[in-house]
Amino acid sequence: MEWTNRSAYVLMKAKPGMAEKVWKSFQQCDEAIGAWVVTGDWDVIAWVDAYSWDGVYDLVAKMRKENWIESSSSHWVHHGHKNGSWWWDWPAGAWVLWRDNKLNGSWKKTTNWKWAVSSASVPGDWDWVTWVGGKNWNEVWNHVLDFQKPGWQTTTLVPVRSWWNKSWAKNWWG
Repeated sequence: MEWTNRSAYVLMKAKPGMAEKVWKSFQQCDEAIGAWVVTGDWDVIAWVDAYSWDGVYDLVAKMRKENWIESSSSHWVHHGHKNGSWWWDWPAGAWVLWRDNKLNGSWKKTTNWKWAVSSASVPGDWDWVTWVGGKNWNEVWNHVLDFQKPGWQTTTLVPVRSWWNKSWAKNWWG
């Protein structure tokens, strides 16, 4: 299933001790598909879908007004795909940010990987973000390595806290 819409991935660096508060605040947003406290350079990643690009901007601006955030980086989804499973069906999973130096459509490989639940192009620092699911963490790590085999550069954001807005099972575009 492919989509083109007003989705964005929002990466946030929280002020010390505030990551969980930022994560919980996304859970109050109807526009949020999910939110995660993650390892790495960012503290929270959220996936939002608003009625307009202004709506995405307004949501991020509202969060930053709360004085919980040091910085944020929003990445609109150019296009992408989701397979037939749902993200929360996998016992383990992580977000992989990746880039292919050729940018020649090689992302289509991910459409054949049943464990790559969704991939979205996110112009900016990285070309793509993919949710990698697994039956256990060892399986997830093996799949992360699968991204490196074609020569793609990766960074992996491991969720410490996860929240999926499961109403998206019926709200999904298409």
